[in-house]
Amino acid sequence: MCKTRIIKLRPTFRDLIWGGTKLKSEFLLDTPYEHTAEALMLSTRENLENTAAGGEFDGMPLSEIYAARPEFFGSNCTKYDRFPLLIKFIDTMDDISVQVHPDDEYARRVCGDWGKAQLWYVVDCQPGAYLICGFNDELNIEDFRNRIENDTLISAVNTYEVKKGDTFYIEPGTLHAVGKDILLAEIGRNSELSYRVYDYCRVDENGRSRPLNTQQAIDVAITAPPTVPAGVMVPRADIDGHYETLLGRCEYFASSLWEVEESAVISAPDESFVSILMIEGTLNINNDEMFARKGESVLIAAGSKDITLSGMGKFIATIVE
Repeated sequence: MCKTRIIKLRPTFRDLIWGGTKLKSEFLLDTPYEHTAEALMLSTRENLENTAAGGEFDGMPLSEIYAARPEFFGSNCTKYDRFPLLIKFIDTMDDISVQVHPDDEYARRVCGDWGKAQLWYVVDCQPGAYLICGFNDELNIEDFRNRIENDTLISAVNTYEVKKGDTFYIEPGTLHAVGKDILLAEIGRNSELSYRVYDYCRVDENGRSRPLNTQQAIDVAITAPPTVPAGVMVPRADIDGHYETLLGRCEYFASSLWEVEESAVISAPDESFVSILMIEGTLNINNDEMFARKGESVLIAAGSKDITLSGMGKFIATIVE
C-alpha cells in the first residue's frame, strides 16, 4: 500500500457563458472568475488538472501521482488507458445547451476517445428549476432531425422540476441539459465528448449561433423515453451510526451519499481508491490527519481500512468499478 493514504486536491475552474456565483459565494472556492460554471474536483483534463494540496505530493498534478503510485488507485484502474473519472460541480445562472454523449463503441470508432456515462446529484436549486433528461415520447430519426433543424426540439424533451437531493443517471445516448439556477455534482467518465443539438436560439456578440452537431447526435441519441428512472437506486440505510444511499452504479463507477452526524468509519476496497466530494459541513478525517469542508475533494487510497470520520458532514463517495 502507498505510504500516503489520504490526498486533498486543489480544484480548477471553468468560466462559461451560463456560469453562476454559488461556487464562490456559498462554497467559498477560490475561483478567479466572477461567474464560474464548473469547479473540477477530480480531473486530469488538460489545463484543468487538479494538484495535491499539502502532504507528500503537494503541488503534484493528479496524472503524475497516478503514474507514479498506481497502488494508491487500485487494480480496477488498470483496466483503463488513462485516469478513469471526472468529477465536478456545475453552477448555472442560465440554461446549458441540450447535448448528448456517445457510447464507447461510437466514440472509439469515430473519435478515438471514450464515450460518457454520468451521474447528477442536485446539491441546491431555486424553486421551479428544471433539467432535461431524454424524450417524452419516441421519435423517428427524420422527426428528430427536423426538430433540430427547425429549433423545435425543446418541445419533445422530458423536463423534470428538481429539488435538493434529486439524482439522475445519464446513460450514453440520453439527451440532457441542466437548466438555470441549479448547483449539482456530476460524476462521470474522464471524457468530455459531447454533441450539441439545441442552444435556445442564443447568439454571440457578433450575432452568430454556436454550431450544432446534428449528424453526430442523430447517430448516437436514444430517441425513446429514458429506460433508467430518475432517483436513487436503493433507500437510505442507517449503517453504524451514519446514513448511506446508493446514488447510482454502472460498469464504470459507483457513487453513494454519506451523511455523517457525529462519526463514521470508511474503508476503500483493494480494487479502487475512494473519491470523497464534500457537499455539506466539515469532517475530521483519521484523527486530525486531515480536515475536509464543504466544497473540497479528497482521495482515500485503495486498500485503506477503518479511516475515521468525525463531525457533521455530507459527501459523495465514488469508486471505480
